[in-house]
Amino acid sequence: MMTQDPPASCKVVLASSIAKSLQLEVREGLSKLDKKPMLVGFLANQDSAARLYADWTDKTCKENGFQFSLREVDREELEERILAANKDETVDGIIVYYPIFNSRQDQYLQQLIDAGKDVEGLCHRYVFNMYQNIRFVDEQKLQKSILPCTPLAIVKVLEYLKVYNTILPYGNRLFGHSITVVNRSEVVGRPLAALLANDGACVYSVDVTGVQQFTRGEGIKKTRHDVVEKEGWALEDCVPLSDVVISGVPGQAFQFPTNLIKEGAVCINFSTEKNFGPEVKDRASIYVPAIGKVTIIVLLRNLLPYTHGKEFWDTRSLSLLSHHSGMLRQIKPKNARSKRELAKREPLAHENTKVVLFLRGTTCSSLVQDLISDINSLKRPFSIRFTKKNDIHPFEDASSLEFFSQKNDASLLLFGSHSKKRPHCLTWVRCFGGQVLDMLELYVIKDTARTLAQFKGEKCKVGQKPLLSFSGAQFESPVSNQYTLAKSIFTDFFRGGESATVDVEGLQLMINFAAGEDALDGSPAKIHMRCWRIVTKRSGQKVPRVEVEEMGPRIDFTIGRTKEAEASVWKESMKKAKGVEARSKKNIETDIVGDKIGRIHLGKQDLSELQTRKMKGLKREREVEVDAGVDDISIVSEDNADAGEGVELKRQRAA
Repeated sequence: MMTQDPPASCKVVLASSIAKSLQLEVREGLSKLDKKPMLVGFLANQDSAARLYADWTDKTCKENGFQFSLREVDREELEERILAANKDETVDGIIVYYPIFNSRQDQYLQQLIDAGKDVEGLCHRYVFNMYQNIRFVDEQKLQKSILPCTPLAIVKVLEYLKVYNTILPYGNRLFGHSITVVNRSEVVGRPLAALLANDGACVYSVDVTGVQQFTRGEGIKKTRHDVVEKEGWALEDCVPLSDVVISGVPGQAFQFPTNLIKEGAVCINFSTEKNFGPEVKDRASIYVPAIGKVTIIVLLRNLLPYTHGKEFWDTRSLSLLSHHSGMLRQIKPKNARSKRELAKREPLAHENTKVVLFLRGTTCSSLVQDLISDINSLKRPFSIRFTKKNDIHPFEDASSLEFFSQKNDASLLLFGSHSKKRPHCLTWVRCFGGQVLDMLELYVIKDTARTLAQFKGEKCKVGQKPLLSFSGAQFESPVSNQYTLAKSIFTDFFRGGESATVDVEGLQLMINFAAGEDALDGSPAKIHMRCWRIVTKRSGQKVPRVEVEEMGPRIDFTIGRTKEAEASVWKESMKKAKGVEARSKKNIETDIVGDKIGRIHLGKQDLSELQTRKMKGLKREREVEVDAGVDDISIVSEDNADAGEGVELKRQRAA
């Protein structure tokens, strides 16, 4: 009698079978439309994975009744082509196959796509909604916010596999699950971890720098996820705890250590390479080797709301604006109070004193927190400080900073964070028009840093306007560099409000920034920040004796990453309103001391007509005609002239 082999312990689920259930939803939505939606794809690289994704998109669109146009362009022309597609009314959706420049330029291209045609969900408003766990773009909750295709495809895979518990309320259906995601890219890994954590899971996000934990706190009481750095953790620590393992590491060199996988776990691979070997079937209960077809169906699903709901986008009071207008809702004041509040935020001919907003990241050292507190004390009352942790990465995604800036009407931000790669980091941010203008990342040298509390003696009063001094040729470079950027940002941060007059008694604070020469090994020069209290003492004369006492904080910086303002945006930010500058008066100037200097223009002068002082000795004798009864009027006698007795003038009287 033959014995039957036991059933396989692992079920392999293909992407094609998962995509079929979504295809029905897409086709049902397509049947309600009057025309076939047009999707335009831009391919501007030679990446094989991008080419494969484009081919799959073309094939799936044709199979499901969508129009698709693949446009291969040079990457230098891509910006103009995207802007043209934004204006093209025949185009319903736009997709760009990344990477293009493999730099921040790619993020700029993502923001160029019109929000009404962004089927990938990569524009600022959608990314902000995703991280803040905002699921709708309108107050009536009629239109869902678009999510990035690949992370949403993985969510749909988990829903198909019944990992989501439908008994629990919507938004909490992953509560009780631990998930490991091996990838933390800004395109897939981090958004995926945020989505799963917002749905209630405990997510371990793993990359080469370490492990981060994404959760909504104990008992999922928070409305959005928090991120905690798991110091010293690696795959060996988090994979055995996880009942779902998701991997998407590009490259053939990486092979997931299947011996770490918990027995009965669900394993999903979303990389074009096979991260899991055949032995994964011995440990996992369900294995999904690829998700490409699901991703493309999700892309078409994202396209449907725009085509079917154009009336929604055109008529709702909530309108998504382009990147250049701040991606904010157009708010109409409902009452006089809100109208006054909005009026305060309108552009002014004369700027208000700039307000600084102080923020901290999920991981922030005690030293950085103390220094933020000290700098805040120098800026009061023109400062706002938040102490709550924020999952913000300024140079990767500045959308949260822009949100805080707009919400609090603060054009200057100081963000503190700490990690192994960037220890004791202070990121100085300037905003213009609700968008980040430029940024400067500085690392505090721990050994030389001193806080206010470590200096004895009296401190300056609140609200003092400081004297700013910059020492070092680096700050005066004619070519824009990281030091000229630092000087510009520091001046904006500490200058305070405008003042027409100066009271000597009020000059109590001086802040000095010094920079030497670059080190011999080529490393950039450090920036030294020192704060001094100005003290005036009796000198026995009218002019008092001036002394300075260091009051702290004392900070030495090394320079990290920088983001300079775009030339066009900088030019716009430097514009002045008409009528702000006083009209210059003709021929009147003011010198550096403040004295008025006037210039008088005279016409051509004829010296022959110049009036001089009258003197009898210089007068010429008038030629007078002698009347009949008058003898010679004047007789000149030159007698004795040769003797040096001069000329004798004789007059005869008339008879």
